[in-house]
Amino acid sequence: MRDGLPAGDDAASARARCRAVVVCHRPDPAVLDDVLAAVTPQVAGVLVVANDGATPAGAMPATVEVLVPDRNLGLGAAYNAAARWADARGATHLLLLDQDSVPGPDMVARLHAAITAPSGGTGRVAAAGPLWRDRAGGRDGHFVRLGRRRLTRLRPAAGAVVETDFLLSSGSLIDLAAVAAVGPFDAALFIEHVDTDWSLRARAAGWRLLGVADARLDHALGQGRFPGLPGRLAPTLAHYPPERSYWLVRNSVALWRRPYAPPEWRRADLRRTAGLVAAHLIFAPQRLCRLRHVLRGLRDGRRLAAGAIDNPGAPP
Repeated sequence: MRDGLPAGDDAASARARCRAVVVCHRPDPAVLDDVLAAVTPQVAGVLVVANDGATPAGAMPATVEVLVPDRNLGLGAAYNAAARWADARGATHLLLLDQDSVPGPDMVARLHAAITAPSGGTGRVAAAGPLWRDRAGGRDGHFVRLGRRRLTRLRPAAGAVVETDFLLSSGSLIDLAAVAAVGPFDAALFIEHVDTDWSLRARAAGWRLLGVADARLDHALGQGRFPGLPGRLAPTLAHYPPERSYWLVRNSVALWRRPYAPPEWRRADLRRTAGLVAAHLIFAPQRLCRLRHVLRGLRDGRRLAAGAIDNPGAPP
């Protein structure tokens, strides 16, 4: 690193050792083009998983491969397929990206440098993630640490690399050795809490997660600003379509019952989930539809925790 920027050999090393996956479902072609244009110079190859069953429109860059499953795999199964794909091609690290997440020009090199730097803490580094900027809602990102009574949001100064307890999946650079040790992503969770679950398991197994302040990601959380929400809360809550209420509630209930989920996280997530559900039921459109998804999520979350759902990753 020179003057806080990855040196040319650092970036070249990161590029040679890293692959990326972009999981998409009915993407905006222009935004997907921006994602691929930003990430392809930073990694040795990219796998696009088209979960909508259709090959993305337009010509793909030469280093991009496209996987079109016969059904919507969800995020967890798509990440697992990409991890196998990357490992088979000799990669040591896999970058996870959504269809609307545009990495900064040196993001991968900065994340790779943080993971491979001599460790000052105990345990190996499982993954490193960037500071994101939510372009849809206008919010600045943060990292999170668990406290005894609440979650602490960290917004580190420029140049800092901090320990974090969770990483947003999109933008995270994952050490494939950690995937082998911690286990794959939980495909049954389908979309919500896939990153939370893997972060909790990694931390419980003694691996570290790092947040890198100078690695930046332009991201879109939800569908933009929350309609009708009053006051200063509007920019702080993501607005989601009704079916996401099902996945949020179902997967939260299931994770609360898992042995590696610490009590302080359960309490914090209960407050977060209740707040999101209440905001959507009060202020968002399609309230009755959302309520049905919430009630079904409560029922299926208990069934998922007990292993009583035959196809837990199937969409509602």
